[in-house]
Amino acid sequence: MSTPRAITGAAVFLVAYLSVTFAGALADRSLPLPDAPASDVAAYYSANPAAALVVAGLQVVSVLGFAVFAWTVGRRPAMVVAGVSVLAMVVSSALTVALTLVAGSASLDTVQALRLGSFYAGGIVNVVTLGVFVLMTANGLARWLGYIAGGLATLSVLSLAFYYASALLPVGRVLSMVWTVVAAIVLARTRPTGRTVSGSSH
Repeated sequence: MSTPRAITGAAVFLVAYLSVTFAGALADRSLPLPDAPASDVAAYYSANPAAALVVAGLQVVSVLGFAVFAWTVGRRPAMVVAGVSVLAMVVSSALTVALTLVAGSASLDTVQALRLGSFYAGGIVNVVTLGVFVLMTANGLARWLGYIAGGLATLSVLSLAFYYASALLPVGRVLSMVWTVVAAIVLARTRPTGRTVSGSSH
C-alpha cells in the first residue's frame, strides 16, 4: 500500500472539487437549478461554455483523485462501489460537455434531458455510492467521521422522494471528501506494512 498515493488521491479529490466553486465565477450568472425551465438552462450553457467545460473537467479530475485513494485503501467490494461512483461523475461531466456543445441548437426537451441526466448521475448516484464506499471502508480509518459522512451521503438518496433531503447531497459529499483526507493522514501516521482493507484496524 502506498501511503503517499492515498494522501495525493484524497487531496486531489477535495481540492479539485472545491475549485469548482471558483471556476463557477467565470460564468455571467448562476447555474440554473435542475427544475429550472429548459430555456434558462439552454441560455446559461450557450452564454457560458468556458465555465461549464472547466467545471466538468475539474469534476473528472476530482473523481480520478478519489479513484486513486479508493484503489489504495479499499477491498474489492468497496472498490467496485467506488468505481460506480467515479463512473457516475464521469458520465455527468460527459453529459455536461454534450449539453454545452448543443445548447444553442438542440430542442428544449434534449436540453432538459441532458441537464437532468447530468444532475442525477453527478448528484444522487455519485454521492450515494460515495457514501456506501465510505461506510464500507471507515472501520479503523477515522471511523466515526466515516460513519457520519458516509451515512449522510447515503441518506441523500431520500432526495428522490423529499426535496429538503437534497441538502444532504453537498453535505454528505464534502464530509466524505474530508474523511478521505483524514483517513489518508491516519494511514500516514500509522504506516501500516500491508495493504489496507475494509474492516482492518489501525
